[in-house]
Amino acid sequence: MKGLSILIPVYNADVSKLVHDLHRQALLLDCPFEIVLADDCSQPEFVEINKCLVNLDGVVYEQMPQNVGRAIIRNRLAQKARFDLLVFMDCDVAMVDDFYLKRYLEQTSADVVFGGYTYKVEQKQPECMLRWTYDTTLRTLNAEQRRKNPYSAFSTVNFFIRRSLMLQYPFNEKLSVYGHEDSMLRCVLEQKGISISHIDNPVYHAHLDDNVSFLEKTRKGVENLLVINDMPECRQLTEHINLLRYYAKLRRFHLVKPLKFLYLLSNKWLVVNLMSAKPCLALFQWYKLGYLCYITE
Repeated sequence: MKGLSILIPVYNADVSKLVHDLHRQALLLDCPFEIVLADDCSQPEFVEINKCLVNLDGVVYEQMPQNVGRAIIRNRLAQKARFDLLVFMDCDVAMVDDFYLKRYLEQTSADVVFGGYTYKVEQKQPECMLRWTYDTTLRTLNAEQRRKNPYSAFSTVNFFIRRSLMLQYPFNEKLSVYGHEDSMLRCVLEQKGISISHIDNPVYHAHLDDNVSFLEKTRKGVENLLVINDMPECRQLTEHINLLRYYAKLRRFHLVKPLKFLYLLSNKWLVVNLMSAKPCLALFQWYKLGYLCYITE
């Protein structure tokens, strides 16, 4: 059915401001729409806040009986969507302006579109410098920069996709914990020759992980890479993920154990740097590779 489905997986977040902003924009479109919220077993206080949003025309709220994870809940949203054009966004984002939905509707000839994301300057805090440095250096790029590497620059924080494509190439539901479900999706799209377009249509990423939390998420993401690496159906895709490609080379030359040893020797001062006001991204990459070697040998 022609129209726009705005899909938001929710977990322990108050999305009332975001949904009201989107609803106001959607009412101005010459297009049928719905805003579908799927709550992944949030704490009761967030459920109480968010379920009231069904009082807005066109808003649908679904409560999951148990936590199912990032991949399954996104697939559930795509299946539940009524319309042929989908906008996915994370629950911890905010609108930059009033033309977000309008810009995506101008891209209906594309299959997949990534709009980008950014942070507010006041979010730059000493305890969050690792995530701030990583994202502002490598992730919060404008469309012209992202087009140079259209697949690696893709993220699921804010994107537009045709429903038929999302149903044909769903998120891999074996990835039940945090990390790399977006990597797998963009790898599949690249392998199938489906282009990813890039435009300047960012959202504010409202949550900036502190250094401790971001390192913990990073380790979980690396652990998820092992799950990907062990999936027979994903073996052709792993060459598109830099960390797994480097790891494969280390295994080929029997260097995994020496790298594990170096990681154990350097771990303490690596963490000191990554927790500092000026974290080094090259050391962050080494930390991830070293941790991958550590958990596999």
